Amino acid sequence: MAPQESWGGMGVNICYTDDIATQTALLEALAALGAAPEDDSPQEVPFPTGLSRFRVGFETLTMFVDAWCVDLEGPDELVRQVLQLITA
Repeated sequence: MAPQESWGGMGVNICYTDDIATQTALLEALAALGAAPEDDSPQEVPFPTGLSRFRVGFETLTMFVDAWCVDLEGPDELVRQVLQLITA
């Protein structure tokens, strides 16, 4: 999980798509932060391939899932909070 600077803040590779335990921890971390999916769709593990956006107050986290990995991008401090919750 090495953070990378991106256009809209920080981007980080969270895990491989077959890492169900980390995906579950990510979902729990998002819930702990009060993150809500922008499209109000239910979130399940394993995450489906594609782009998902989560609102946390006035900020947005973007999760991208492809055949290999789960990535997360958003404001630096918010991404750091997610990482802390996942690794706690």
